Amino acid sequence: MTSIRISRRRVLQQASALTSLGLTIPAFLTGTAQALESNGRGPSGERVLVLVQLAGGNDGLNTLVPYADDIYYRSRPKLSIAKDDVLAIDDYCGFHSEMYAIKELWDAGLLSMVQNVGYPNPDLSHFRSTEIWETGSP
Repeated sequence: MTSIRISRRRVLQQASALTSLGLTIPAFLTGTAQALESNGRGPSGERVLVLVQLAGGNDGLNTLVPYADDIYYRSRPKLSIAKDDVLAIDDYCGFHSEMYAIKELWDAGLLSMVQNVGYPNPDLSHFRSTEIWETGSP
């Protein structure tokens, strides 16, 4: 497996390129690029919230690892991330070792994590639940 290392400088360079393309890129992407260039502030100084949804093959428990929870290791003897490989953010959990760039954002106070987000009365259909989650439809 090949890993890709992305520096903060590279993100800012890419953000500058996105901003310069302006009209050819959807507004949400140019807004995100502008926010990256201005420490999380929009064009008129307001804070910008960027949501990242890791879907598909993402494993939430191996993204933000509960390394201090013995149940995690007992339940995942072959899938768990070794405690020594976790990039700790507190005494209970930390990021997967390949998420060092995300950890840098966390350490700089530019990132927050919200776990276990859902909606009331979840539908039992994966496809309908995904639609509800992605569109906010009732």
